[in-house]
Amino acid sequence: MKSIYIKFLVATLILLVLVGCSNIEESISKEEAQQLVIEKHTNSNDTPVIQTTEIKNNAYYIQWENTNNKESGIDKVTKDGEIEMIEAQIE
Repeated sequence: MKSIYIKFLVATLILLVLVGCSNIEESISKEEAQQLVIEKHTNSNDTPVIQTTEIKNNAYYIQWENTNNKESGIDKVTKDGEIEMIEAQIE
């Protein structure tokens, strides 16, 4: 009985790890993440231009710049589409 319980527990843990570690590209595309950042930082003065996009720690890190109002920054976009500002500058 113990061995069945242990096998069930191990299988459940493996399943949870695999589900939790899904690749971000399976959840949200690079283009979708970039569009979220553009929408967040678009204002009456300017629309941001994406400078770079890279994947780190299962999230997109997107560097953007608004040239007219001299804003720039880096945002992190998670696989759930949540945006977190990592860095921002206003000249």
